[in-house]
Amino acid sequence: MDDPTEPAPVAMLQGVVAMIDALGFKGIWKDPEDPSTGVLESLRRIGDGAHKDRWEAAERLKHSRLPDEVVKFVKNPQVKIVQLSDTIVVAAGREPRERAVWARHAAELEKAGYDIPGLEKAVDGFLRYLVCRCVSRILLTAALCDPPLTYRGVVTFGRFAIDENFLLGPAVDEAADLMDLADGPFVWLAPTSLWLPHRLTERKAPRWNTVAVPYSVPLKEGRTIRTRVVNPFAYSANPGQRQRIEGNILGALVSPKIDVFVKRDNTQQFFERVAVMERIAARAAARRQEQAREEGVRAYVAAVLPAGEPPTTVAPAQPAPPAAMDKPKIPARPGHPPTEPAE
Repeated sequence: MDDPTEPAPVAMLQGVVAMIDALGFKGIWKDPEDPSTGVLESLRRIGDGAHKDRWEAAERLKHSRLPDEVVKFVKNPQVKIVQLSDTIVVAAGREPRERAVWARHAAELEKAGYDIPGLEKAVDGFLRYLVCRCVSRILLTAALCDPPLTYRGVVTFGRFAIDENFLLGPAVDEAADLMDLADGPFVWLAPTSLWLPHRLTERKAPRWNTVAVPYSVPLKEGRTIRTRVVNPFAYSANPGQRQRIEGNILGALVSPKIDVFVKRDNTQQFFERVAVMERIAARAAARRQEQAREEGVRAYVAAVLPAGEPPTTVAPAQPAPPAAMDKPKIPARPGHPPTEPAE
Protein backbone atom coordinates (compact mmCIF):
# COMPACT_ATOMS: atom_id res chain seq x y z
CA MET A 1 0.00 0.00 0.00
CA ASP A 2 1.34 3.44 -0.94
CA ASP A 3 2.39 5.76 1.84
CA PRO A 4 0.11 8.86 1.67
CA THR A 5 2.86 10.96 3.22
CA GLU A 6 5.21 10.36 0.30
CA PRO A 7 5.13 13.06 -2.38
CA ALA A 8 3.59 12.18 -5.71
CA PRO A 9 6.06 11.50 -8.51
CA VAL A 10 6.84 14.47 -10.71
CA ALA A 11 5.72 14.03 -14.31
CA MET A 12 8.00 14.88 -17.19
CA LEU A 13 6.20 17.52 -19.27
CA GLN A 14 6.56 18.60 -22.87
CA GLY A 15 6.57 22.31 -23.46
CA VAL A 16 8.45 25.60 -23.42
CA VAL A 17 11.07 26.86 -20.96
CA ALA A 18 12.37 30.43 -20.66
CA MET A 19 15.45 31.02 -18.49
CA ILE A 20 16.58 34.60 -17.84
CA ASP A 21 18.95 36.37 -15.47
CA ALA A 22 19.88 39.98 -14.74
CA LEU A 23 22.81 41.61 -16.47
CA GLY A 24 25.42 43.18 -14.18
CA PHE A 25 23.79 41.76 -11.07
CA LYS A 26 27.00 40.67 -9.38
CA GLY A 27 27.96 43.35 -6.89
CA ILE A 28 24.96 45.53 -7.78
CA TRP A 29 24.51 46.36 -4.09
CA LYS A 30 28.13 47.58 -3.75
CA ASP A 31 27.95 51.35 -3.63
CA PRO A 32 30.97 52.66 -1.71
CA GLU A 33 29.07 55.77 -0.63
CA ASP A 34 25.63 54.28 0.01
CA PRO A 35 25.53 50.48 0.25
CA SER A 36 21.90 49.45 -0.22
CA THR A 37 19.78 46.35 -0.47
CA GLY A 38 17.05 48.14 -2.45
CA VAL A 39 17.61 45.64 -5.24
CA LEU A 40 15.88 43.05 -3.04
CA GLU A 41 12.67 45.08 -3.28
CA SER A 42 13.06 45.10 -7.06
CA LEU A 43 13.46 41.31 -7.08
CA ARG A 44 10.43 40.91 -4.84
CA ARG A 45 8.32 43.10 -7.10
CA ILE A 46 9.48 41.22 -10.19
CA GLY A 47 8.71 37.88 -8.54
CA ASP A 48 5.24 38.97 -7.41
CA GLY A 49 4.36 40.17 -10.90
CA ALA A 50 5.74 36.98 -12.47
CA HIS A 51 3.62 34.74 -10.25
CA LYS A 52 0.53 36.82 -11.04
CA ASP A 53 1.21 36.39 -14.74
CA ARG A 54 1.74 32.66 -14.19
CA TRP A 55 -1.68 32.42 -12.58
CA GLU A 56 -3.33 34.27 -15.47
CA ALA A 57 -1.58 32.03 -18.00
CA ALA A 58 -2.68 28.92 -16.12
CA GLU A 59 -6.27 30.17 -16.16
CA ARG A 60 -6.07 30.55 -19.93
CA LEU A 61 -5.09 26.93 -20.21
CA LYS A 62 -7.76 25.64 -17.83
CA HIS A 63 -10.73 27.54 -19.21
CA SER A 64 -12.20 27.80 -22.66
CA ARG A 65 -9.98 30.51 -24.09
CA LEU A 66 -9.27 28.03 -26.86
CA PRO A 67 -11.68 25.99 -29.01
CA ASP A 68 -13.39 23.20 -27.06
CA GLU A 69 -11.78 20.57 -29.26
CA VAL A 70 -8.33 21.88 -28.31
CA VAL A 71 -9.11 22.15 -24.59
CA LYS A 72 -10.18 18.49 -24.53
CA PHE A 73 -7.01 17.50 -26.34
CA VAL A 74 -4.50 19.16 -23.97
CA LYS A 75 -3.65 16.82 -21.09
CA ASN A 76 -2.90 18.32 -17.66
CA PRO A 77 -1.46 21.67 -18.82
CA GLN A 78 0.73 23.50 -16.30
CA VAL A 79 2.50 26.85 -16.00
CA LYS A 80 5.35 27.17 -13.51
CA ILE A 81 7.72 29.91 -12.36
CA VAL A 82 10.90 29.48 -10.33
CA GLN A 83 12.87 32.47 -9.01
CA LEU A 84 16.31 32.07 -7.47
CA SER A 85 17.86 35.47 -6.77
CA ASP A 86 18.15 37.22 -10.17
CA THR A 87 17.47 34.07 -12.22
CA ILE A 88 13.88 33.37 -13.29
CA VAL A 89 12.51 30.33 -15.08
CA VAL A 90 9.10 30.42 -16.75
CA ALA A 91 7.78 27.12 -18.11
CA ALA A 92 4.52 25.96 -19.66
CA GLY A 93 3.96 22.32 -20.51
CA ARG A 94 1.56 19.42 -20.83
CA GLU A 95 1.77 15.71 -20.29
CA PRO A 96 2.47 13.91 -23.57
CA ARG A 97 -0.24 11.52 -24.68
CA GLU A 98 0.58 7.89 -24.02
CA ARG A 99 -2.18 6.53 -26.25
CA ALA A 100 -3.93 7.43 -29.48
CA VAL A 101 -6.84 9.85 -29.51
CA TRP A 102 -10.28 8.23 -29.40
CA ALA A 103 -11.95 7.92 -32.78
CA ARG A 104 -14.88 10.11 -31.70
CA HIS A 105 -12.53 12.81 -30.47
CA ALA A 106 -10.40 12.57 -33.60
CA ALA A 107 -13.56 13.04 -35.69
CA GLU A 108 -14.41 16.20 -33.71
CA LEU A 109 -10.91 17.57 -34.29
CA GLU A 110 -11.08 16.78 -38.00
CA LYS A 111 -14.47 18.47 -38.25
CA ALA A 112 -13.00 21.57 -36.58
CA GLY A 113 -10.17 21.63 -39.12
CA TYR A 114 -7.38 20.09 -37.01
CA ASP A 115 -5.20 17.07 -37.65
CA ILE A 116 -3.54 15.30 -34.71
CA PRO A 117 0.14 15.95 -35.59
CA GLY A 118 -0.58 19.55 -36.54
CA LEU A 119 -2.60 20.14 -33.39
CA GLU A 120 0.24 18.79 -31.22
CA LYS A 121 2.59 21.43 -32.64
CA ALA A 122 -0.08 24.14 -32.52
CA VAL A 123 -0.67 23.51 -28.80
CA ASP A 124 3.06 23.69 -28.14
CA GLY A 125 3.12 26.96 -30.09
CA PHE A 126 0.39 28.33 -27.84
CA LEU A 127 2.42 27.33 -24.76
CA ARG A 128 5.33 29.27 -26.24
CA TYR A 129 3.06 32.28 -26.66
CA LEU A 130 2.03 32.14 -23.00
CA VAL A 131 5.63 31.88 -21.82
CA CYS A 132 6.75 34.82 -23.96
CA ARG A 133 3.83 36.90 -22.66
CA CYS A 134 4.94 36.25 -19.09
CA VAL A 135 8.56 37.09 -19.94
CA SER A 136 7.52 40.32 -21.67
CA ARG A 137 5.71 41.47 -18.52
CA ILE A 138 8.72 40.51 -16.39
CA LEU A 139 11.02 42.63 -18.60
CA LEU A 140 8.64 45.59 -18.32
CA THR A 141 8.32 45.29 -14.53
CA ALA A 142 12.08 44.91 -14.09
CA ALA A 143 12.81 48.00 -16.20
CA LEU A 144 10.39 50.12 -14.13
CA CYS A 145 11.80 49.04 -10.74
CA ASP A 146 14.04 51.23 -8.61
CA PRO A 147 16.78 50.25 -9.15
CA PRO A 148 15.87 48.88 -12.60
CA LEU A 149 17.13 45.49 -13.77
CA THR A 150 17.81 44.30 -17.32
CA TYR A 151 17.46 40.63 -18.24
CA ARG A 152 19.06 38.36 -20.80
CA GLY A 153 18.03 34.79 -21.62
CA VAL A 154 16.57 32.28 -24.02
CA VAL A 155 13.36 30.34 -24.75
CA THR A 156 13.62 26.61 -25.55
CA PHE A 157 11.28 23.71 -26.26
CA GLY A 158 11.42 20.08 -25.15
CA ARG A 159 10.88 17.81 -22.15
CA PHE A 160 11.29 19.13 -18.62
CA ALA A 161 10.26 18.59 -15.01
CA ILE A 162 9.98 21.22 -12.26
CA ASP A 163 9.43 20.44 -8.60
CA GLU A 164 9.55 23.55 -6.43
CA ASN A 165 13.10 24.87 -7.04
CA PHE A 166 14.38 21.71 -8.76
CA LEU A 167 14.57 21.69 -12.55
CA LEU A 168 15.76 19.07 -15.00
CA GLY A 169 15.25 17.83 -18.53
CA PRO A 170 16.57 18.49 -22.05
CA ALA A 171 14.76 21.84 -22.38
CA VAL A 172 16.29 23.04 -19.10
CA ASP A 173 19.78 21.92 -20.11
CA GLU A 174 19.50 23.68 -23.47
CA ALA A 175 18.31 26.90 -21.81
CA ALA A 176 21.20 26.81 -19.33
CA ASP A 177 23.69 26.40 -22.19
CA LEU A 178 22.29 29.23 -24.34
CA MET A 179 21.01 31.86 -21.88
CA ASP A 180 24.27 33.88 -21.74
CA LEU A 181 25.15 33.86 -25.45
CA ALA A 182 23.38 37.11 -26.47
CA ASP A 183 25.56 40.21 -26.51
CA GLY A 184 22.99 42.41 -24.81
CA PRO A 185 19.73 42.25 -22.82
CA PHE A 186 17.92 40.02 -25.31
CA VAL A 187 15.56 37.14 -24.51
CA TRP A 188 15.58 35.22 -27.78
CA LEU A 189 14.01 32.06 -29.15
CA ALA A 190 16.28 29.06 -29.64
CA PRO A 191 15.68 27.08 -32.85
CA THR A 192 13.74 24.39 -30.95
CA SER A 193 11.08 26.94 -29.94
CA LEU A 194 11.38 29.21 -32.99
CA TRP A 195 10.18 26.48 -35.35
CA LEU A 196 6.90 25.92 -33.53
CA PRO A 197 3.88 27.19 -35.52
CA HIS A 198 1.64 29.92 -34.19
CA ARG A 199 -1.90 28.82 -35.10
CA LEU A 200 -3.93 29.19 -31.90
CA THR A 201 -4.80 32.72 -30.83
CA GLU A 202 -7.06 34.46 -28.34
CA ARG A 203 -9.42 37.31 -28.96
CA LYS A 204 -8.31 40.77 -27.83
CA ALA A 205 -4.84 39.48 -26.99
CA PRO A 206 -1.54 40.99 -28.15
CA ARG A 207 -0.48 39.64 -31.51
CA TRP A 208 2.39 37.15 -31.66
CA ASN A 209 4.43 39.55 -33.80
CA THR A 210 4.08 42.15 -31.04
CA VAL A 211 5.08 39.85 -28.17
CA ALA A 212 8.09 38.34 -30.00
CA VAL A 213 9.51 40.39 -32.85
CA PRO A 214 11.71 39.05 -35.68
CA TYR A 215 15.32 40.16 -35.24
CA SER A 216 18.93 39.13 -35.89
CA VAL A 217 20.31 38.79 -32.38
CA PRO A 218 23.99 39.67 -31.89
CA LEU A 219 25.84 36.91 -30.07
CA LYS A 220 29.21 36.96 -28.43
CA GLU A 221 32.30 36.59 -30.65
CA GLY A 222 30.61 38.60 -33.39
CA ARG A 223 28.04 36.01 -34.50
CA THR A 224 24.32 36.67 -35.13
CA ILE A 225 21.25 34.48 -35.32
CA ARG A 226 18.00 35.25 -37.13
CA THR A 227 15.24 34.52 -34.66
CA ARG A 228 12.67 36.34 -32.52
CA VAL A 229 13.19 38.48 -29.43
CA VAL A 230 10.69 38.96 -26.59
CA ASN A 231 9.52 42.58 -26.79
CA PRO A 232 9.81 44.55 -23.52
CA PHE A 233 7.38 47.16 -24.91
CA ALA A 234 4.53 44.75 -25.75
CA TYR A 235 2.55 45.78 -22.64
CA SER A 236 3.69 49.39 -22.22
CA ALA A 237 0.64 51.47 -21.32
CA ASN A 238 1.58 54.75 -23.02
CA PRO A 239 4.46 56.55 -24.79
CA GLY A 240 5.67 58.02 -21.51
CA GLN A 241 6.04 54.61 -19.89
CA ARG A 242 7.75 53.31 -23.00
CA GLN A 243 10.33 56.10 -22.80
CA ARG A 244 10.98 55.22 -19.16
CA ILE A 245 11.51 51.56 -20.04
CA GLU A 246 13.91 52.41 -22.84
CA GLY A 247 15.76 55.00 -20.76
CA ASN A 248 16.13 52.71 -17.76
CA ILE A 249 17.40 49.77 -19.82
CA LEU A 250 19.94 51.92 -21.65
CA GLY A 251 20.83 53.71 -18.41
CA ALA A 252 21.77 50.38 -16.85
CA LEU A 253 24.30 49.86 -19.64
CA VAL A 254 26.54 52.86 -19.02
CA SER A 255 30.18 51.99 -18.43
CA PRO A 256 33.59 52.77 -19.96
CA LYS A 257 34.11 49.03 -20.43
CA ILE A 258 34.09 48.01 -24.09
CA ASP A 259 31.81 45.00 -23.61
CA VAL A 260 29.17 47.12 -21.86
CA PHE A 261 29.43 49.81 -24.56
CA VAL A 262 28.85 47.17 -27.25
CA LYS A 263 25.82 45.78 -25.36
CA ARG A 264 24.33 49.27 -25.14
CA ASP A 265 24.87 49.91 -28.84
CA ASN A 266 23.28 46.54 -29.73
CA THR A 267 20.31 47.36 -27.49
CA GLN A 268 19.85 50.81 -29.06
CA GLN A 269 19.78 49.28 -32.52
CA PHE A 270 17.14 46.78 -31.39
CA PHE A 271 14.94 49.54 -29.93
CA GLU A 272 15.20 51.51 -33.19
CA ARG A 273 14.23 48.43 -35.18
CA VAL A 274 11.21 47.78 -32.94
CA ALA A 275 10.09 51.41 -33.40
CA VAL A 276 10.26 51.03 -37.19
CA MET A 277 8.25 47.79 -37.10
CA GLU A 278 5.64 49.41 -34.87
CA ARG A 279 5.19 52.30 -37.31
CA ILE A 280 4.80 49.85 -40.19
CA ALA A 281 2.26 47.84 -38.18
CA ALA A 282 0.33 51.00 -37.28
CA ARG A 283 0.08 52.03 -40.94
CA ALA A 284 -1.07 48.54 -41.91
CA ALA A 285 -3.70 48.60 -39.16
CA ALA A 286 -4.94 51.99 -40.36
CA ARG A 287 -5.27 50.63 -43.90
CA ARG A 288 -7.22 47.63 -42.64
CA GLN A 289 -9.58 49.91 -40.72
CA GLU A 290 -10.12 52.09 -43.79
CA GLN A 291 -10.81 49.03 -45.95
CA ALA A 292 -13.24 47.69 -43.36
CA ARG A 293 -15.04 51.04 -43.27
CA GLU A 294 -15.33 51.14 -47.07
CA GLU A 295 -16.62 47.56 -47.16
CA GLY A 296 -19.17 48.44 -44.48
CA VAL A 297 -20.40 51.40 -46.53
CA ARG A 298 -20.71 49.26 -49.66
CA ALA A 299 -22.56 46.56 -47.74
CA TYR A 300 -24.98 49.13 -46.31
CA VAL A 301 -25.64 50.65 -49.72
CA ALA A 302 -26.23 47.19 -51.22
CA ALA A 303 -28.69 46.35 -48.44
CA VAL A 304 -30.65 49.60 -48.70
CA LEU A 305 -30.97 49.89 -52.51
CA PRO A 306 -33.39 47.62 -54.42
CA ALA A 307 -31.76 44.78 -56.33
CA GLY A 308 -30.33 45.89 -59.68
CA GLU A 309 -30.77 49.61 -59.03
CA PRO A 310 -27.53 51.55 -59.33
CA PRO A 311 -26.70 53.95 -56.55
CA THR A 312 -27.87 57.49 -57.18
CA THR A 313 -25.14 60.00 -57.67
CA VAL A 314 -25.84 63.49 -56.48
CA ALA A 315 -24.35 66.22 -58.59
CA PRO A 316 -22.23 68.60 -56.61
CA ALA A 317 -23.94 71.88 -55.84
CA GLN A 318 -23.01 74.69 -58.20
CA PRO A 319 -21.85 77.90 -56.63
CA ALA A 320 -24.33 80.74 -56.89
CA PRO A 321 -23.48 83.47 -59.46
CA PRO A 322 -22.02 86.55 -57.91
CA ALA A 323 -24.56 89.24 -57.16
CA ALA A 324 -24.66 92.23 -59.47
CA MET A 325 -22.56 94.96 -58.06
CA ASP A 326 -23.74 98.51 -58.21
CA LYS A 327 -21.37 100.96 -59.72
CA PRO A 328 -19.70 102.95 -57.03
CA LYS A 329 -20.69 106.53 -56.82
CA ILE A 330 -18.18 109.32 -56.61
CA PRO A 331 -18.70 111.27 -53.42
CA ALA A 332 -20.27 114.64 -54.09
CA ARG A 333 -18.42 117.85 -53.54
CA PRO A 334 -19.97 120.25 -51.16
CA GLY A 335 -22.93 121.86 -52.86
CA HIS A 336 -23.06 119.35 -55.79
CA PRO A 337 -25.06 116.06 -56.29
CA PRO A 338 -23.15 112.71 -56.51
CA THR A 339 -22.03 111.68 -60.01
CA GLU A 340 -21.66 108.32 -61.79
CA PRO A 341 -18.15 107.19 -62.78
CA ALA A 342 -17.29 107.46 -66.42
CA GLU A 343 -17.62 104.27 -68.56
